[in-house]
Amino acid sequence: MRRYTAVLVGATLVLALGPIRQQIHGHTPIASRFTYNEHIYPIFEDQCGSCHVEGGIAPMSLLTYQEAYPWTQSIREEVLGLRMPPWKAEDGFGQFKNGHVLPAHELDMILEWAAGGYPQGPRDQVPTPPAPLTDWKLGAPTLELTIPEPFALGANTSEVVRYFAMDSGLETEQLITGVEVLPSSRAVVRHVSVYVDTSGTARAADSADPAPGFADGFTGQPVSVWWPGQQVVTLDDVGYALPAGADVVVRILYKKTWITEGQQFSDQTRLGLHLASDVSPIDSAVLHSQSDPIDRQLTFSHQVDEDLTLLGLLPEVDIDATELKVEGVHPDGSREPLLLIREPDADWPTRYWFDTPHVMPTGSHIEVTATLRPGAERRAVSSLFTSQAPVRLLLDFTSASAAN
Repeated sequence: MRRYTAVLVGATLVLALGPIRQQIHGHTPIASRFTYNEHIYPIFEDQCGSCHVEGGIAPMSLLTYQEAYPWTQSIREEVLGLRMPPWKAEDGFGQFKNGHVLPAHELDMILEWAAGGYPQGPRDQVPTPPAPLTDWKLGAPTLELTIPEPFALGANTSEVVRYFAMDSGLETEQLITGVEVLPSSRAVVRHVSVYVDTSGTARAADSADPAPGFADGFTGQPVSVWWPGQQVVTLDDVGYALPAGADVVVRILYKKTWITEGQQFSDQTRLGLHLASDVSPIDSAVLHSQSDPIDRQLTFSHQVDEDLTLLGLLPEVDIDATELKVEGVHPDGSREPLLLIREPDADWPTRYWFDTPHVMPTGSHIEVTATLRPGAERRAVSSLFTSQAPVRLLLDFTSASAAN
């Protein structure tokens, strides 16, 4: 299945064309077998409703006919232009458990409806928009944490990154196997990263800042990244260590759309941590590219010094690139496809969890190649890691030493 089957899932449509204008002369012929009420609404609710809902992060809702039909031409253009969703992994080059794939028959239904007069359908089948998400998708978490004080996003602030430190309260070490995020102000929480801090650095920075949270001064490797609509992943046999007495640090990017500019918001995001004590610990490492490309490419690799099982990848690219490719190179020279991203976009940080972990024996390499645009320039992107190289890649893996 080609990647064009994944273009609407849980994403904020850019919709550069804007809403279509009402027809002044005549009526648009109805040529679609599919109607909004019967066929299209269930797709929008399931695949797009996390963002495109009243009060959501997207600049428009698609969950009523009156809200959706003015955007039909733009939806069609975005589908055909492969500009969405934020899920960027190329189908067939690695398989992922959190992949966002819109089935081909649903894609065809949307295209036919948008081009065929976008009929509403039977008035007695008008769907009821879903209630706001206020509960956990994965059930009750082991540990629930809430930002201690609401953070106010002023009317004149369009975008800001804020960190918050929270005491886990654990008396014994646990391992994090899943993280859910519930913002109280869904319209402006663009993405969230979660860290574990045993140094007290984040708590000290939080205490020193008179406002809730703090602006900077903390770096680490995230145990979770989240954005609205992203499929929540739980791990069965592995987890990230959360030592006794450790703090949980939340990094939130607050960002307004053209709809919410000039408005004030208050947010008090909640975290739901799923914990276990009988799973293997995940280890992580960050790979860094060189600063200057060679023939429009940044190529770098990581030597595997002991057998490891590769669980997932979290890339960051803050330079204009057309492609990012990650391969496993085994000692015999054979290559294993791991991840291929067209048009990398740092605005949607995604951890790509392998559907089946990749075993990399001692002597293997993990090779990363970023192909840049002519005259590629760096972008002002705040890294989730400690590195400021143009291309970064976080590896999540288990090894014999990590298990012991």
